[in-house]
Amino acid sequence: MKIPRPLLFALTGWAAGAIATVLVGLLWPAIFPAIVVVGHYYGSGPSLLTIIGFGLILASPGGLIGGLVGSRIPKEGGQTEQFFMAAVFGVIFTLPFGCMVLWFFTGW
Repeated sequence: MKIPRPLLFALTGWAAGAIATVLVGLLWPAIFPAIVVVGHYYGSGPSLLTIIGFGLILASPGGLIGGLVGSRIPKEGGQTEQFFMAAVFGVIFTLPFGCMVLWFFTGW
């Protein structure tokens, strides 16, 4: 079974966005400098894995759309450039949603 090309680009954008969201979720104390006492945020609310999972769910549509949009930009560059731009736009469309979930978490 061959996967249709637009779906492949959308999944590329989603995968790149999911990786970026997980990395931000694991490195959030270094990314959000206003957090002074990291231990304050653990234990009083949901676990970190639950928060990262919720961030992935919330950011998934952005990654899929970003992959489709990014693949349409470099049509003359070839398939490699289309996959690269699908990944870049997947990350660009995903990170605001992933950061928003972590931002809400810091105010828990």
